[in-house]
Amino acid sequence: MRAIGTHLPEGWRELVDPAWLEGWEPRAFEVEGGTTQVVTMGQGPPLVLVPPLPGLKEAFLGIARLLAREFRVITFDLRASFTGRPSWPALVADLDRVLETMAPGRVSLFGHSMGGALAQHWTLAHPERARALILSSSFPQVSKAPRHWSKRYLEQPMVLASQRFLPRSWARSLAASYARRGVWVYDDRCDQRVRDFVGYCIRVLPYRVGFQCVSLAMSHDTRSNVAKVRCPVLLIVGEREAPWAHEAHRDLARLLPHAERRVAPGVAHLHPLSSPAWLATTVADWLRGQPLD
Repeated sequence: MRAIGTHLPEGWRELVDPAWLEGWEPRAFEVEGGTTQVVTMGQGPPLVLVPPLPGLKEAFLGIARLLAREFRVITFDLRASFTGRPSWPALVADLDRVLETMAPGRVSLFGHSMGGALAQHWTLAHPERARALILSSSFPQVSKAPRHWSKRYLEQPMVLASQRFLPRSWARSLAASYARRGVWVYDDRCDQRVRDFVGYCIRVLPYRVGFQCVSLAMSHDTRSNVAKVRCPVLLIVGEREAPWAHEAHRDLARLLPHAERRVAPGVAHLHPLSSPAWLATTVADWLRGQPLD
């Protein structure tokens, strides 16, 4: 069957910390219309890592092996090919398929950014299956406030264009500067390997996939029903994230008053890569305190 999941071409493994690849063994997994790739590792209560835009499971390379010391970690590539228009129900159906096979009972979900949006949709569709929900840098709706226009429509395109189109030596130098200054999603804990890996992902991402993901993110709106989530919820946001991320964090806290909140110190939107030890410890400690039944 044809591969329809978002995926990275060969060459990325040499860019990341070799320790991150321990146990990272993707395998093909059938979903409607084709195959994606799934990684499972570890033993214990199931914990599903739902990836952010553009849907790459490798967004969790930094934390997967750390969480696998205590949990059965499951993650997969979101689909890049849809029948008809890209839709949240199609992504929920894929997540259903993965969980029916890999974790048929109650599960905990960790969703970062757009992955948190998908985790919300799945939890609302299957409240009886959700043991716990962790929303990292996520949102109930994408803010369209005019006060954010410069970062969204000037800073973000500038960074993406520089990392995609400039000669690699120039792009690397600029990425180091972005990290020092906290530009866009970078923070000063993004080391050379993280910056090179993120730059590689920006260079190889097909335009179509990027536009699809942005369209899905802009259509996400759970403000009217996310309060129906009754399982334990943990909200996490990076201390140095953009103002709209903190606004979204506060919006989710208002809509989910029973949720606990954590701020990842000193980091921005890439904190699953730039601060994996803190994030994995925080998630594991919190999950350990939740009821198993």
